[in-house]
Amino acid sequence: MTNQPITGTAHADGAELYFERRGEGPPLLLITGGGGDAGYYAAMADQLADGHTVLSYDRRGNSRSPLPGPPAPLELSQQSSDALAVLGANGFLSAAVFGNSGGATITLDLAAWHPERLTAAIAHEPPVPLILPDAAAQLAPYEEIERVRQAAGWREAFALFQATIGGLERHPMVVQAMLDPDMFVPPGPHLDMLRRVSRNWEYMINWEVRPFIGYRPAIAEIKRGGVPMAIAAGASTDEAGKRTSQLLAQLLDVPFAEFPGGHTAPLELPSMFADRLRPLLAELS
Repeated sequence: MTNQPITGTAHADGAELYFERRGEGPPLLLITGGGGDAGYYAAMADQLADGHTVLSYDRRGNSRSPLPGPPAPLELSQQSSDALAVLGANGFLSAAVFGNSGGATITLDLAAWHPERLTAAIAHEPPVPLILPDAAAQLAPYEEIERVRQAAGWREAFALFQATIGGLERHPMVVQAMLDPDMFVPPGPHLDMLRRVSRNWEYMINWEVRPFIGYRPAIAEIKRGGVPMAIAAGASTDEAGKRTSQLLAQLLDVPFAEFPGGHTAPLELPSMFADRLRPLLAELS
């Protein structure tokens, strides 16, 4: 199935947020993590558009949503306000929300501080190591990435991030393709998306990674808000990532849901991922 999206702009705190809208039915907002591009979800959104009005957007500072001023560290409260602005620009007061990676962290922030705006929430592998009993050990790789960033620049830090956090230590050509996709990817929509995202990595490394990793979910507020919620992780995700999601589900007393693939499965396995997401949304809603 291919749905040509309706595109538009949501105005939020000085920024103009590019969004895409597909399908009809109950609204479903998809929130991306690092890279922040609606194209990340395009194939999965096509699959889900037969039963939902699917909204996706480029997060502030990424791709077609430029910053209104100089870059600054990401603020989760602003990211949540941006997500709500996308809903409002499409005429919705509330929606089901799915987020992957940093988008899952934004989903948690929405559930804590804007529960009335969420009909359901699924957070897929939020990177929230501060909840772990061995948080210091889990944060050590990020400290090294920051040391490299300050000493050698963002590109070296990005390569280290993908090698250690992204699991691409044995795949340096993949990392190179992420930075310079024209060298490796044939022309087409996928290359168009990778070109946009390749220009987002500098912003992610310099301004997004540390605020995301330093976020501690407001467990009590999320539970008090009562949004129907599940925490998810991929079947082939590394043990640390899966352990974080499983512990978070326990702390929140919500279901843990296993999905196909790994951390980037919404992009890599869109049909399989949509087939797992659809019934879970129905169960929560």
